[in-house]
Amino acid sequence: MTHPASNILRPKIAFIVSKFPCYDEAFILREIYALSKKMDIFVFSLKKSEEKVLHDQARELSPRTIYVPYFFSLQILAACLEICLRHPLRYWRALKRLVFGNFRSPHFLIKSLAFFPKAIYLARWLQKSSVTHIHAYWATYPASVALVASEITGIPFSFTGHAHDIYLDTTHLKEKIMRSAFVTTCTQQNKTHLMNVAPRYNRNQIIVNYHGVELSSFDVNGKVRNKRFEILSVGTLHYYKGFQYLIPALGLLRDKGLDFKCTIVGGGPLESDLRKHIRLLNLEPYVLMTGPLKQSEILPYYKRADLLVLMAQPEWHWGIPNVLIEALAAKTPVITTRFGSVDELVKENETGLLVAPRDPPALAAATEKLYRDDFFRQKLAEAGCRVVSALFDLDRNIEVFRKRLSHENAAIIA
Repeated sequence: MTHPASNILRPKIAFIVSKFPCYDEAFILREIYALSKKMDIFVFSLKKSEEKVLHDQARELSPRTIYVPYFFSLQILAACLEICLRHPLRYWRALKRLVFGNFRSPHFLIKSLAFFPKAIYLARWLQKSSVTHIHAYWATYPASVALVASEITGIPFSFTGHAHDIYLDTTHLKEKIMRSAFVTTCTQQNKTHLMNVAPRYNRNQIIVNYHGVELSSFDVNGKVRNKRFEILSVGTLHYYKGFQYLIPALGLLRDKGLDFKCTIVGGGPLESDLRKHIRLLNLEPYVLMTGPLKQSEILPYYKRADLLVLMAQPEWHWGIPNVLIEALAAKTPVITTRFGSVDELVKENETGLLVAPRDPPALAAATEKLYRDDFFRQKLAEAGCRVVSALFDLDRNIEVFRKRLSHENAAIIA
């Protein structure tokens, strides 16, 4: 099939996301924003965002963001009717693939069918906008929508698999991999897992591209320890981030006479409970909770902190949390737990410290070790920063991604 985009030399990419902007998906925002400076891009959001705190880059991308209308809207109905009449075989084949790919999981099937009309709306929009490539963030419903839209239009698609979307339930994942032009993922362990899901897929088409950061933004010169030791923890306030284990560890440090301040950055459902926990332990003089902040507002905390702690719960973490990357980019040493792919960045006693996920005394002991040994603390920070510079440079990693997206466009032109 000859696509109308075949006469266009400049790639035009449509990114599909579940919700845009999304406060706790800053890593996706960074990638899309960086690519927007190099390519013509659109962001196709499956759900309307109601985020109260918006990162600055999200505001800048808002004119390039398309929100899909509701299921029973006239736009949706018109798109479905037009595609069904103009391309009936493609329409029914795409629907059949979606049903058979998800039938073993009623939950996935129902939600995929709910998104099917939006995928048809997207397909019509893609054709009229001369888009050359579709890329979905997350291997679940965004990738399902990309697959359907690709089936209808013939435009190649790819997707990025991150964490729960490729581990918790692999329904329909194999077919998405097999039918994609390529797959990107953020760790070597994820690539191995995806190869096991689809062993006949070309392994060279699964690209490891670590979440990058703008290294120059995190650069610090002559960083010195604060007079009052500053501990930082950043994340959404859910149980799987482990703040409920950080707080009692801080109580132990206070009881040992350590002079510290801990800043917790983030918002979420556990905020009220965590504040009560802090009051019960009489830790108000030691702990500050900021609520959610924009990326630009969090940056000074990374640069100033003496230590970052992330008590991630392994049953809900698979990749490498971006807060660890960002802290080490600012030469702030880290303490975290052992989970997923974390050892691709944090190696015990080399680039950080690892503790058990539900062990406040162990966390307190590790924190005290770095509190009392500045030389060791700085050694970990320097080593971690070198790894981040080598593997997590946003400019370098985005260029790899851009070339791959452009390559797919070149294949269409050829």
